[in-house]
Amino acid sequence: MKHSIGSLRFSLDETGAPLYLQLMQQIQQGIRQGELEVSDKLPSSRSLASALGVSRSTTTRAYEQLIAEGWLLSEEKRGVFVAAYQAKGQLTGQQLVSKEIVSCHESPEEEQTLYAFDAGVDVSVFPSKEWAASMRRSWLQPDDKVMRGEYLTGFPPLKKALVNYLYRLRGLECCAEQIIITAGNRDSLQLLDHALSKTTQNQLKWWLEEITYPPISEALNKQVSLGHIELDSEGPRLPNMSNLCDTNADKQHAFIMTPNRQYPLGTSISSQRRQQWIKALDSNTSTMWLIEDDYDNEFIYQGRAEVPLMQTARSCKEACRNIFYVGSFSKVLFRGLRLGFIVAPLERVALIKQSQKQIGISASLPMQPVVADFLIQGNFERHLNRMRRHYRLKRDMLLSLLNDYLSPWFYWKKPRGGLHVLIECKPECLALVNNSDIFDRQFCQRLRQDNVILSPLSMHYSDGNKSRQGFVLGFSGLQEAQMQHILSKMKAVLQAWSK
Repeated sequence: MKHSIGSLRFSLDETGAPLYLQLMQQIQQGIRQGELEVSDKLPSSRSLASALGVSRSTTTRAYEQLIAEGWLLSEEKRGVFVAAYQAKGQLTGQQLVSKEIVSCHESPEEEQTLYAFDAGVDVSVFPSKEWAASMRRSWLQPDDKVMRGEYLTGFPPLKKALVNYLYRLRGLECCAEQIIITAGNRDSLQLLDHALSKTTQNQLKWWLEEITYPPISEALNKQVSLGHIELDSEGPRLPNMSNLCDTNADKQHAFIMTPNRQYPLGTSISSQRRQQWIKALDSNTSTMWLIEDDYDNEFIYQGRAEVPLMQTARSCKEACRNIFYVGSFSKVLFRGLRLGFIVAPLERVALIKQSQKQIGISASLPMQPVVADFLIQGNFERHLNRMRRHYRLKRDMLLSLLNDYLSPWFYWKKPRGGLHVLIECKPECLALVNNSDIFDRQFCQRLRQDNVILSPLSMHYSDGNKSRQGFVLGFSGLQEAQMQHILSKMKAVLQAWSK
């Protein structure tokens, strides 16, 4: 038994796929090629993170997913090892397909289809004709400054069109000067991390919701200190402010939240909790920042979307100076677009611009005139309205299939918006395995043998908490036959385990 992982040459690209996925794929490749053998012991997640210069959450996420998929084996008080059956080649050649990337994919080595619930854009109904017209109009007489890359914070007509769009869709009042165009949410968080870290002499502490979207932490500074925001039925709970703010005047705290549609739970912040956060910000502007991620709020199927916290806080002069609003075009148009935006308080725009100059522009300038024209012509909102109807039908289809296939083992609520359904394990479901506190991961490992990829709820906790178990089922990127195929595989395994 040896620590063979040192023989692997890792190459992690900050601009590529999420770092934990890159790390997983390179460990898998090492197993396939025999560089990692049966029972080889891997270094601790902390040691590997230090060696690679990444956050510990990156290595922990990679290890936990590989364990769930059967590539690695964790033994209590001993460590993490290469799993025997994996190294023998029973799954050799299969490529991990993340739910964040595709729903179905053919491995060129084995020519077999992998199935996963996918919350990505259904590109089969993309308005290609209207998009092509916008491309043609926007590039008939291209802007010289676009071609020279001179718009540091974004193409001005796009920023103006976005101001109107945000007011009509989300009720957010802002001006074009407040908008910074980015390469998506990941780029937005990295830019804010860089900018806010310069406002304090001590290390900035970031706070993430517990439970949350795992790759968020990977977008932050590798040396960042992380805290966790507890959630309850009213939304994110405010930490003890006396502990945060009275010990060190230079210490600052930045909170990333999805208050209006929490991922993956789908809950919304209550009015009372909303006012608690605004009051805390109003009283602690020298120590608190809030980044509001407007996750999935384009797709509300019943009722109206909640007003952003940034808008609610306008009545509090101090609080509104420290709230940033983050959004993306990719969820509505297509993933490869890689365009998002930050709405910054006017008082903080100069700070963001300064960081943008230092780290460079990641957002594609040539695509911004196209999106601007698409918005100005009204095609964006028409497309969004069509996709709401389209995804609502897919949501209802999945709910009907869940009732047919999985109702004895799971419970769920009908989401009023978003692109996924969360199903949680009933006690009868957890009782199917001896060690029920890791049921959803064991189930994922078993389904992987049937070429089905699932996203276990327990993997969304940063600290390994397994108090709530289940699966996050994205529906927007799947057709009915694909949903039926996955659910039938799940049902077959559950029935076999029930005997």
